[in-house]
Amino acid sequence: MTKKRYSYLWNYNSKRMSVIMGMENLLEVLETYGQERRLEAGEILLQQGSMSDGIYYLKQGWLGVYREEEGERYLLAIIMPGEIVGELGASTGRSRMATVVAGRDSLVIYVSEQDFHRVMIEAPDLAAAIIDVVGTRLEHANVIRVTLGKSYRQAVDRVQDLRSQKDQLEEMLRLREELANMIIHDLRNPLGAISAGLEMLKQIVIEAGKTDEYTTMVIDAMEQGAHRMQRLVNTLMDLACLEEGAMTLSRTALNLQDLVADVLAEEHPLARKVRITLESNVAPNLPPILVDRDVIQRVLVNIVDNAIRFTPADGMVRISVQLAGEMVQVRVTDTGPGIPKEERTRIFEKFTQVQNHTAPRRGSGLGLAFCRMAVEAHGGHIWVEDGPEGMGSCFAFELPVTE
Repeated sequence: MTKKRYSYLWNYNSKRMSVIMGMENLLEVLETYGQERRLEAGEILLQQGSMSDGIYYLKQGWLGVYREEEGERYLLAIIMPGEIVGELGASTGRSRMATVVAGRDSLVIYVSEQDFHRVMIEAPDLAAAIIDVVGTRLEHANVIRVTLGKSYRQAVDRVQDLRSQKDQLEEMLRLREELANMIIHDLRNPLGAISAGLEMLKQIVIEAGKTDEYTTMVIDAMEQGAHRMQRLVNTLMDLACLEEGAMTLSRTALNLQDLVADVLAEEHPLARKVRITLESNVAPNLPPILVDRDVIQRVLVNIVDNAIRFTPADGMVRISVQLAGEMVQVRVTDTGPGIPKEERTRIFEKFTQVQNHTAPRRGSGLGLAFCRMAVEAHGGHIWVEDGPEGMGSCFAFELPVTE
């Protein structure tokens, strides 16, 4: 149970019972009726809501007085040696209004409620002293009530202010998404026209016999740039659909051996260019999984492409597939620098780049975000961890087995 301490903490030192009643009166009562009881630190002496059984005089240590609300403890007062506690409940016969806990090992003297009432009748000065102290405590309680009311109003105002800021932030995010979607849609048609125009230009150059090395290199570079922009626009559109749950998945039974073979064939030219060895280890007799093949192939291509991009020359990238309970687990390991632990969650967010990493070509920061959303849309999950023996990184995702 959480303990909280308010700024309006008050204690009973202002009117010690031993002074009000007179030391002789108090000692006489305690000697005649009192019973010693030792408390360990943290031990509850009085429980809020329980019925009164008497009063307690603190001889050694200190006690904390707490109000319990919805599982929380709020510190109201501290009882020091020479003070009593429990007199209000003993006087009225009502249940305890607070919980009293030993702040450290303490010694109290207990006077039963029956003996307390007898003393109240036999010693009017003691009764007057009790009434005086109860009145003081009620005054403090009223101060607390007023302070609580002010704090509550301040909290309400603060919540309303935060809610307004939250609404403004959500509106800004909505407008940003709308603007991004407009830009994406506006880019798609011009990119299509550029790609078609480049294809026509290529044919004209071939027909004109101007296929020298420089012209071919320029046209190839233009085509690669146009294709890269087209993939980026398509990824942004797919991410928007996945975020809104609007992407339609065309699920079919997928053979994982075929999927891995296709991905390796697609990535082989890039791997050969940067001297990276591609390997695979697919467990035999794996059950098919019911997925959108194009989407899951893009997931695996994105991960393998990242692994190749961050792995130094003469390194290795391996795809492994195995059964893990009711899931099929796909793992892509590499011999690159690995992913710092502090980056492993945020790396799957949009537009995130791994800090302090360099690569021959930088990505858009969208590929892994697409992977996460696509895998989750299929009922799976994705994560990154250290590679074998702590070397490199391992990107893994799991997808449910077809029933």
